[in-house]
Amino acid sequence: MRKESSDNESYIILNDYLPQEPVDMAVVLTLILLAFYYVWRAAYLTPWYDELYTYYFFISRGPLHAATHWPLPNNHVGYSVLSAILDVFGNSYIGLRGVSFICALLNPYLIFRICKRYMDKWMSYGAMILYASCMLVNELAVQGRGYTLATTCFLISIRQLCLICSAEEFKLKDYIIFSASMVLGLYTLPGSIYWVIPTCAAAGLFLIINGYRTLDRNDPIWKNRYFKKLKRCIIAGLISAAITFFLYLIIWLSIGSNLLIKDEGTIYYGMSHVQMILKHPFKSVIEGIEYMLFQPFTQSVERAGYLNRFREWVLGLARSMYPDTFVATIIIVLCGLIILFSECVRHFENSRTIFSLIILVNSIGFQLILMLQAKLPNFSVFSYMGVITAVSIAVVIEHLNIRLEACFKDKLVNSRLKIMIYYLPVVIMFLFVISSILKPEYYAQYGDREADCYNALYIARPDENKKLCVLDCDQEYLLKFGFDVECTNTDVYDCDFVLIDRNMMKEAYHGYDDWKFYQNYDTIPWDYINSEMHIFYENEHFVLYKR
Repeated sequence: MRKESSDNESYIILNDYLPQEPVDMAVVLTLILLAFYYVWRAAYLTPWYDELYTYYFFISRGPLHAATHWPLPNNHVGYSVLSAILDVFGNSYIGLRGVSFICALLNPYLIFRICKRYMDKWMSYGAMILYASCMLVNELAVQGRGYTLATTCFLISIRQLCLICSAEEFKLKDYIIFSASMVLGLYTLPGSIYWVIPTCAAAGLFLIINGYRTLDRNDPIWKNRYFKKLKRCIIAGLISAAITFFLYLIIWLSIGSNLLIKDEGTIYYGMSHVQMILKHPFKSVIEGIEYMLFQPFTQSVERAGYLNRFREWVLGLARSMYPDTFVATIIIVLCGLIILFSECVRHFENSRTIFSLIILVNSIGFQLILMLQAKLPNFSVFSYMGVITAVSIAVVIEHLNIRLEACFKDKLVNSRLKIMIYYLPVVIMFLFVISSILKPEYYAQYGDREADCYNALYIARPDENKKLCVLDCDQEYLLKFGFDVECTNTDVYDCDFVLIDRNMMKEAYHGYDDWKFYQNYDTIPWDYINSEMHIFYENEHFVLYKR
């Protein structure tokens, strides 16, 4: 009897953790399918140059090195630090793409959980799968860069603000998580400022309006629960800013001192890093800040004609979401934003208002910031807009469902029409997602040259016992990433294998990949290669010679 009772109890406990509703089952199954899909992407797609550079110079050198170096303006420090911790386990793919893989699975789930608080559950599922099928989101999902992680921070900040604004009692952990999401977002990607400012502004607007709406003139302003939350959010924001400043201060000290002690024209030349930082910290910080500011990743453009270029840029961003239906996407998203705006105006006291405001202000806010700065950043910085796009489309479909139910309410009782109105949009969204993901551009290599280089190196089977050389930076980085072989030798003499880009075989080549080359047609000893080596393998971009 005891054994039977124990088994039943175990079954009940396990059953409590299993999804019970159909929509929850659909979410779990979708996440499992996405996990397999992202594992395939992570293993099949060869890392491209930016990923390889990040791995070679930051992730593979440990968390401390990643946290204190900034040789390029597009280094995603927070991502590199977390990835360097994973890289300790010894697998370069996990080290480079593990953090993005985790975030790529977490983001759709967060969208479902957030939307489920304010929308129909099946529409929330629709928003989840629509987000995952955005081409820009899909392209960046498992890349060894910080874009997917930054989107995770964006979603966590939305979730926390929704909890904070609707909570009846104070919970410190909600503010801590909110603050941490902003810090990690900015530490990972400076471009996160484009969602940090609008998101905080939306929360501030919600709290201020509701604060004045419910204010008791006889009580001090800070006794109002909305103004109390506003004060706590401001404190959390200031703490986040201070922590972010401190994290970047470490980088400024490191790169500033490094520049000064290596400059032969200064009195600091030859000093150690520790001496320089301890004796001249302010000088090091100023030098580091100037270095970072003079190498911005996002270049400003001329004011003259900026609005026309900005309009084209916005259309390009929309096209990067759903390429084949970007015009329809723009129209539907605009309709969704109008619906959310009208709800805010008519029913500001509703709990969904904070969610609607965050979507609205983020849709408009980043555009205002860009126009003030006169900048047109890379679309990758705005991959978080996939969330806004997916949610806006789901809002429109949900609104249409409500209207259709109102029009046919007398005919919907136990009818097939009710089932069609309720479930058909979800089926259509699911089919749209499948058709999108199956398109060739969704599984194209990030870089054909890097893929061909990696395939050629795989044929060569490099290891520490072979004498190797590298004639371009892609070879050098891929040797480290794929085979854990560090090679800086550029001399082809006596090498077991030599991998040569076909463009190196062209005299006076100054094309797209020229900046990657360590040697060129004039410096390669062709007589030696033709007499001592033979072609062992070749593809579109490379020829592999074997001695």
